[in-house]
Amino acid sequence: MFLAQVGADYADGTWSPLPIPLLGWLVVWSVGERVRERAEREVARRTEIARERDLAAAQERTRIARDLHDSAGHAINVILVQAGAARLLGERDPAAARAALQTIEDVARDTIAEIDRLVAALRDDGGEAERAPHGLAALETLVDAKRAAGIEVALEVRGDRSTLTPGVDQAAYGIVREALTNAARHGAGPATVTVEIEPDAVRVAVENPLPAGSAVAPEGHGLAGMRERAALAGGRLEAGAADGAFRVAAELPLGTPVP
Repeated sequence: MFLAQVGADYADGTWSPLPIPLLGWLVVWSVGERVRERAEREVARRTEIARERDLAAAQERTRIARDLHDSAGHAINVILVQAGAARLLGERDPAAARAALQTIEDVARDTIAEIDRLVAALRDDGGEAERAPHGLAALETLVDAKRAAGIEVALEVRGDRSTLTPGVDQAAYGIVREALTNAARHGAGPATVTVEIEPDAVRVAVENPLPAGSAVAPEGHGLAGMRERAALAGGRLEAGAADGAFRVAAELPLGTPVP
């Protein structure tokens, strides 16, 4: 209508007021359309932010639950071994029995503190809970605890730990911890831990012999948790038995995710 009226006015050299309200309507409609589109984009942006926040919270809670499982599993395994040693050595070697009981006490105390920290983070009470995430810097302490529990562990770390991102650092530590816990539960003999920090990735390998007649180690939450840790860090993990030994090998990228 607007264009037709303008054309007619131009053809006969007259002027009509009809295009004025039509032009005003077009301007108002255009402005309203822009406002509507902007409002829709803002709603979509806020929805996306809320979705990302919920996803991040869910991932964090999953990580905390996994850490709680790993910490409790490690502690219970150490306590079980040391309790058995204390029972067997109670009369024959009182000093060794007392050392085993001291280890139980220390592990239990540390585990309670760790559980309190993780539960506080899950509850989100009083702001963000103070975190003391483990990393490869704590690897020697972990190995010492395993040795105190009666498991021989050979550790070799090559490379500069300062190049690691926090996520990869914690993932590598968690994989080693869970692999050593599985070695204590299902293995038969010393375990070897090798960590290679290279410019492009961190490569972790944990190997331990299996009991005679055992072809594979049972699948469980431990292996699933290790695979999940590796996947969340953008890496990959392989685990399996071969030649009487069980081997866990993980590769965690420091830059572009491993294809």
